[in-house]
Amino acid sequence: MIGSRREFLTRSARVGLALGAAVPLLQACGDDGDSEGSGGGSQVRDSIADGLEPEAGPLRIINYADYVNPEVVAAFEAQYGVRVEITTFDTDTEATTKLASGAVKADVHHSVSTNSIGNLIQGGLLQPLNRSYLTNFGNIIQSFNDPWYDPGAVYSVPYTYFGTGIGYRTDRIDPAELDAQGWDAIWMATEFAGQVSVLDDEREAFTMAMLRRGITDINTDDQDVIDQALADLTELIDLVNVKVNIEGYKDIPEGTTTIAHTWSGDMIAGAASYLPEGTGPEVLGFWHPPAGQYVLTNDCFGVLANAEHPVLAHLYINFLIDNAIAEQNFGWVGYLPALTALDADYVIGAGLVPENLRSCIPTAEEIDKALYITSLGIEGDAKWAEAWSTFNAGG
Repeated sequence: MIGSRREFLTRSARVGLALGAAVPLLQACGDDGDSEGSGGGSQVRDSIADGLEPEAGPLRIINYADYVNPEVVAAFEAQYGVRVEITTFDTDTEATTKLASGAVKADVHHSVSTNSIGNLIQGGLLQPLNRSYLTNFGNIIQSFNDPWYDPGAVYSVPYTYFGTGIGYRTDRIDPAELDAQGWDAIWMATEFAGQVSVLDDEREAFTMAMLRRGITDINTDDQDVIDQALADLTELIDLVNVKVNIEGYKDIPEGTTTIAHTWSGDMIAGAASYLPEGTGPEVLGFWHPPAGQYVLTNDCFGVLANAEHPVLAHLYINFLIDNAIAEQNFGWVGYLPALTALDADYVIGAGLVPENLRSCIPTAEEIDKALYITSLGIEGDAKWAEAWSTFNAGG
């Protein structure tokens, strides 16, 4: 069920500028200065009290489609004797706008983007979490205990995480050669013209071009840097007849793409679900740059400020970060949970990830030193959007 989340990732990137419309809406909700969890106002400072009994439900969740295992949801319903209702959205911007306007009421935001969580906090849409209900919080990878997007993890718990690199066919490209070439491999793949792709995500694609030149200040709106990234990316049109899509998770296993700028989870999903009969996972490879130059992304859980069932919401989050439940969920969703126990050795030993794709699982050092793509505000994001339009028009 991996495809839906990828489609939504790129849709979110395309409409990223629309988030600017949601921010004024959040700000407008705060005019009365209410900080008691109205679901729109100034930042909510107080969490729920300790020792409360869970509500009768139903628990209402807002999430991407196919981004949680239905069997896991059913197990939660059975354990707590409640019904779970899930409202889906297509983009992060859509979720923010619906929650801010009151068009959707929910207890749990299942997949908060790290780019938008600051707006949700400042706009009074999320409440601080009470760790007394999150007895499994100790399972979380330590690096996410104090994330850049939510210092101290006061309002959020990480759900899944993944990195950006190069997926490729090892039966066509020598892994040692690709390791030596790094990002240049995309530009040097002239032998495979028409079988090369870059992510249909403006910030990801341009970031690749910047990292190729050794630029690690990826959250810049410097026009000269943007113009150079555009020029470099445009070269790929003539060099390799580049495709722009998010289909690496199936195109590489199926063999229609030989090398792709893609997400680490794509290769995990590809090995599990998209290889032709008789083809083993050893034909798949994934390269990423070293720690300090590796871009990671993650989604988060949050409890809505106006949640009608906040205790149940906390218990649901706690349920999903149980090691055994998270493993069951990973086997269906395909995105790694941010839990210490589900490290490379474990998921490979459990048969969830083949050994040759160990590189798809970020190490502690890579997480600690990761680069993250952040919003640059309306004007900054507009510069990248304009460059992306130029690239898609053929340069």
